[in-house]
Amino acid sequence: MNNLRILTTSTIGVAAVIFQTHLAIAASITLPDGSKCEGEVSRGVLNGQATCQYASKDTYAGSFKDGKFSGTGKYTFAAGGSYQGTFKDGQIEGKGVRLYSDGDRYEGEFSKGEPNGIGNYIATGGGGYQGEFKNGSPAGKGTFTFKNGDRCTGIATNTQLNGAGTCEYKNGNVYQGNLVNDRPDGKGNMTFADKSTYAGEFKAGQFAGTGTRKYKNGNIYTGTFVNGAPSGKGALTLASGDSYTGDFAAGKFNGTGIYKFKNGDSYTGEFKDSKFAGKGAIVTGGNRCEGEFSNGELNGKAICKYKGGEQFTGEFKNGDRDGKGVLTSANGTKVEGNWKAGKMQ
Repeated sequence: MNNLRILTTSTIGVAAVIFQTHLAIAASITLPDGSKCEGEVSRGVLNGQATCQYASKDTYAGSFKDGKFSGTGKYTFAAGGSYQGTFKDGQIEGKGVRLYSDGDRYEGEFSKGEPNGIGNYIATGGGGYQGEFKNGSPAGKGTFTFKNGDRCTGIATNTQLNGAGTCEYKNGNVYQGNLVNDRPDGKGNMTFADKSTYAGEFKAGQFAGTGTRKYKNGNIYTGTFVNGAPSGKGALTLASGDSYTGDFAAGKFNGTGIYKFKNGDSYTGEFKDSKFAGKGAIVTGGNRCEGEFSNGELNGKAICKYKGGEQFTGEFKNGDRDGKGVLTSANGTKVEGNWKAGKMQ
């Protein structure tokens, strides 16, 4: 998580006083660097409650043992921020609350001056992390909340989620699967707010590799994806009953493929932007035309063989005979001429 700092806290030490006594007495102490402490002293060092104003302008109010912070107390930094909680042997140790100069806040368990164990980090600008920490950083099971409202739960390493996890996005989408640096990467399942789904491979948060996408409108695509869109080999089954198997690019039919209509008609050949384009053959109602296509229609030279036995060889425009051609009847009679918009001139 980019806005989550590495949480570190320096060890805080306290100088001992120079006289000896076995009884706890109240004393005011001035150290060589100008730091001042007032509180209980026994055996020549601070033991019990005391307050200190350090030369650095930092302050401490709390308990001491053998001249070191021990027990509960509050340390306030002159540069801003504070820690309030438990100490041991002069270090932050146990449970406490760390406020930072920029307003960020951590509450939870500490060890050796750093967050270690279970805690909750809240960033001023929004977002945070709740879960396990190690040596000042998120490590182990936890949940990141991002500035935009997204939430991801999984295994934290290097301040980010890596491995199996779940993400709930602000837009209503839900992801379950492998995460790399907080993003879907590897195998996983995405359920969208509109109830459509994707199951397959991801890369850097996008569909990439092989997978199956079930759309809200009932269409189903199975095949390869690039940058989140069908690209490469795949098969699309439409809710209407039509289907396409072949090449895709940027989510559209591009390359060669077969389009089958619900009624049994079909087109086999080249496609561009999901339209018949290039060389191909279309079969409709038992008739078959093979030739040049553009914008989804016959445009150019083609040969059509009709179920009644007729055959036309010639030029087409927008799916109609248009230009020179030869019509051969079922009995072999040939008529050569010019056609316009499907009619012989």
